[in-house]
Amino acid sequence: MQLGFILDQSRCIGCHACTVACKSENDVPVGNFRTWVKYTETGAFPEVKRSFTVLRCNQCSQAPCVTICPVSALEKRPDGIVDLDQDACVGCKACMQGCPYDALYLNEAKGTAEKCHFCAHRTEIGLAPACAVVCPTEAIIPGDFDDPDSLVSRLRSEHELTTRKAEAGTGPNVYYREGAPAGLDPLQTNPSGGYLWADRPQGPQMEAAEFEALQKVAEARTTYDVAHPPLWSWKITGYLFTKSIAAGVFLAGLAAGAPPWGGPEVPPVGILPFLALAFLALTTALLVFDLKRPERFYYLITRGNWSSWLVKGTYVLMAYGLLLTGWVLFGSSSASWSPALRGVGYGATAVAACLAACYTAWLFGQAKGRVLWMRRGLWFHLIVQAVLAGSAVLILLAPVLRFDVGVQRNLVDVLLFGLLLHLILTLSEDGLAPRNREKEYHRASNLITRGPYARLHWSIGLVGGVLVPLGLVVWGAGPVETFAALLALIGLWVEEDIFVRAGQALSIS
Repeated sequence: MQLGFILDQSRCIGCHACTVACKSENDVPVGNFRTWVKYTETGAFPEVKRSFTVLRCNQCSQAPCVTICPVSALEKRPDGIVDLDQDACVGCKACMQGCPYDALYLNEAKGTAEKCHFCAHRTEIGLAPACAVVCPTEAIIPGDFDDPDSLVSRLRSEHELTTRKAEAGTGPNVYYREGAPAGLDPLQTNPSGGYLWADRPQGPQMEAAEFEALQKVAEARTTYDVAHPPLWSWKITGYLFTKSIAAGVFLAGLAAGAPPWGGPEVPPVGILPFLALAFLALTTALLVFDLKRPERFYYLITRGNWSSWLVKGTYVLMAYGLLLTGWVLFGSSSASWSPALRGVGYGATAVAACLAACYTAWLFGQAKGRVLWMRRGLWFHLIVQAVLAGSAVLILLAPVLRFDVGVQRNLVDVLLFGLLLHLILTLSEDGLAPRNREKEYHRASNLITRGPYARLHWSIGLVGGVLVPLGLVVWGAGPVETFAALLALIGLWVEEDIFVRAGQALSIS
């Protein structure tokens, strides 16, 4: 059984009755929507055509929100409805990033996500969803697509229907008859010309739209839509940054032969694992406090969804933390360990550090709504960024940690290597679009290289954060290298922050 809708846009008159009925039936908060009507216009006066498109959850066959949810709050029911258990939701907002259709919203009062559930409480007693009941033109047609005798199955076989973003591989179960291409595909329209009956939204999404409007004339104009503000901000940037340092301190220290790996020199054995552990604790704190229901953070353990990289990543961080704790507690006795045992300890911790650095790439790969984050090879770039961040932090702390000259020189070499790889990978990003989503990816990456984020990207992210430190490392020494490390960290923060923000800057509905 697969319940879904056919939306006959040839009948839709844009009256918003479906929106009002849905809000009333499901107590949807003001400013949030489970179903809404988007207005688009094509042509120029006096030949202008306005189209209405009803947008909502697509009850996907391969629902990315179900996959990415770390606590199994979302489920695909036997009747095909994608439903959400608010008693389980931790408010991580990952499901909203995973949805290519902007179908979920955050109920700020409850701190949990909500979405269309096909009016399951009505469906279970044989009633149609509220939106279908009130539609005055019967443009909303619910039914079971697995039943060949149902009306929706017959309409699907008799008419040419379209879906939204089939290239995302979600298997949407909302079909459109005579749907306006501009209403279904956000790549074709631009909202910067102004809205009917409402002030246009402000913020990063409008800045991105205004930039695109200057680049080319859009095929259509969005003249009415609902707001979908960015969900993740500085806490996620901070999480990426501190996690890079937590993983990179061990990796860079191991590569440079820094204590405790280089011998009995001061500082005491275990100081670098302790430093990595401190940044790992800060990473965990940022993750927990970004949850809208932080008191439920333990749900990731007690009811974790193993298809989600949020859960897998949680266990990776725990394993890395345990190994670091082992080095802090027992590292002083490592001098008496056999080389084989010591090698196993180094290898296991290094693998855990690499996984801690890079698992976010696979989490972002599950965020099918944010194509910029789905970049191919991102996992390797995150490891490189970790090595860069770790070596820069150790160079800054070298006077306090009292590394010998050889270790300090090795750390500078590790920083140089990290900067060069980071530069190459950053300049190669345009060719790393995820397959079948290239157009959407290039549209987002253009915001970084030429759009509203370009000045920060080029001036601070690359020139100030990579090229200048490279020059200082190659031709400088002593305090100059310390300054180079500081610039590299500033540049890395800026690049990671741009990545988080630009990924959410474009409308996906």
